[in-house]
This record gives sequence, structure tokens and C-alpha cells, in this order.
Amino acid sequence: MRVVVGGAVVRDGRVLATRRTRPPETVGRWELPGGKVDAGESVERALVRELREELGCTVRPTRRLDGEQPVGTGHVLQVLVAELVDGEPVPGEHDMVRWLAPEELDDLDWLEPDRPFLVELRDRLLDGWTLEGGNVGGAVRIGRTVRRPTGPWTPAVHALLEHVQVKGLKAVPRVHGTDDRGREVLSYLPGRIVDVDAELLTDGQLLAATRWLHDLHDATADAEVAGPWRWFEVPAPTVLGHNDVAPYNLCFEGDALVGVFDWDLAGPTTPSLDLAQLAWTGVPLFREQPPAEVARRLTLMVEAYDGPAARDLLRAVVDLKRIGCAGIRRWIADGDPAGAAQAAVGEPERTEQAVAELEARLPAIEQHLA
Repeated sequence: MRVVVGGAVVRDGRVLATRRTRPPETVGRWELPGGKVDAGESVERALVRELREELGCTVRPTRRLDGEQPVGTGHVLQVLVAELVDGEPVPGEHDMVRWLAPEELDDLDWLEPDRPFLVELRDRLLDGWTLEGGNVGGAVRIGRTVRRPTGPWTPAVHALLEHVQVKGLKAVPRVHGTDDRGREVLSYLPGRIVDVDAELLTDGQLLAATRWLHDLHDATADAEVAGPWRWFEVPAPTVLGHNDVAPYNLCFEGDALVGVFDWDLAGPTTPSLDLAQLAWTGVPLFREQPPAEVARRLTLMVEAYDGPAARDLLRAVVDLKRIGCAGIRRWIADGDPAGAAQAAVGEPERTEQAVAELEARLPAIEQHLA
């Protein structure tokens, strides 16, 4: 039996499908691209060669899907999962290409030999592509969507997201329900995430995030969303906030803020405490910086928000971190996966040490605020 190899080319959690133009009985039907394996050629090499010839792109095979299917007389189809390495697929022998999310696989009229592979392929696609950024974990990208684990707090978070979108708040993901694995489906927000271990937010980025927080608090002033919430209990909350506006949850185009994600910790808070998380991570305050520069960036924030004084914001940072450390200990005690993830990186002890060091630096920072 001669082998025909098909390629399940995956990018960002979607698979490439191609539409046939010949022979007449297959015109308009869809397949996984590929072709015949030459004598003495491995299926991996054949797939790379065929896709370069047919679509002008380079792929790297990673694994084989189970089984094989008869194709005509004397041929069998085997399917390899492959990553797109270089080039954008351009149809040559086909007349159309599409990138399909797992929920879209059944939308097409597939050739019969390809159909049996779709069940395993769908499960593979649902694994998604692990995303950078975030602080709670478990988010994967599938095409233009992000899939995340849900919890008792999810209905409240979704209601909050829908409320602020109606209010016109920008840089917020849209809710698209849940997928076959019970994960929430949100729109993917493109942009660049700033790695604060290697660089700082620019002044423009810090101002953009601060102004966005002001808009968020304005948008939630009349929100009536009942919990439960995942965020920790805050004394005398006055607004519904994000509670984790930090560089790892923000994406930018230049200095423009284009996405705020990871809303799991949204819930009742105060403007000072919501700003405090941005100050802690974005000024930043979690590690030592020149006191004059810290004071300057804090002043930028409070002037942009037009709210608490810089000294009050400093004190709010200490209060916020104490609330957060106590909450992480409750997560760990309750077996919450977020608690396990935090414990794995040394929390809450790491933050408690950083807060103690910040408190020692406060007098110098406050002198420059004067």
C-alpha cells in the first residue's frame, strides 16, 4: 500500500484546511493538505516537501494522529500534526485555505478519508496554545479566542465584563460562552506584554493604565453585580475593580493600552487599592528604585487619576499586599489551584519580604514627595 500523508498544520490552536479543485468528484470539498510519499522517503520529509510545493510554506511535523484510512485503490492516508515554521500558506493546487478552531471543524464538507481523524484532531486543538502573561494561570489561545478555567466567580465576572462593555470601556475582552471542556471563551486581545523583569513601563504606558482604571471605576459606579467573587474581602469597598491591573495583565501598542485581561480577581474594592496594585507592579514598588524616580512616577499616577494623594497611595500599597498575602494563604489552605501556583513561586513569603523592604524605603520616598 502506498502512503499518502496529510498535514494537520496547527497555529495558535487552529488547524489549516484546504479546498480541492480536482478531480471533478472532489471539487469544493475540504482536506488536510499533503500528498503521496515517494519511494524511500519518510512521511515527515514527504509532508514538508508537499506543503512547500502546494502552499509555499515550511512546516515541522511533531506527532502522528492515530490510525490510517484507505484512499482510492492501493493507498492509505496517514496524518501528521505539524507546526507552521515559515511562510503564510497560499493556495496553489487548491482554491481556498481556512484556519479552523475546534468548534468549526464540522462546518466544512470534508473528504471521507479525512473525517475519522477529526475527533482526535479536535481534542488536540482544544489543548490550545499557552499564553504569556497572566498571574493565575491556565489560559490558552485558540485562534481569536482565549480559553480559561472557570469557577464560582465566573458568572459575576462575565456580568461585570458585559456591563463595562455596554458603558464603552475599551481594552476589555468579550465573553463568548464556554467550550467543550467547560472553560470560558473570551476574545483574544493582541498587543505587547511588557516584561517588568527586563524593562519598565514607559511613562506613557503607566499613564494609560492609570487613566483606564479611572474609566473602569466610573463605568462600574452604577453596576449591580452580585458575587461570589474570587477576590479577597476588602474593608468598606466603594467600587468594582479589576484588582490585578499589572504589566503581566496588560498589552500595549506603543504607549496605547489595547488589552486588559485576567479578570478572575475582579470584585469589590476601593480606588486606592486598585491603583495600589498598578503602583506595586508598574512604578514599580516591589523592588528598590531610586526614591526620586519612584516619587515622580507615583505623582504621575495620582495626577492622571485625580484621586488619592501619593502618600495615601503608598500606604494603600502596604494595605493591599497584606490583604493579598492573607488571601493567598487561604487559597493554599483551601486547595485552590491559584494558591498552588503562587506557593510554587515562593508566595506569600516573597511578597511579605518585599513589603518589609518597601516599608523601610518609605521615608526616603516621602521626602521626595514633599
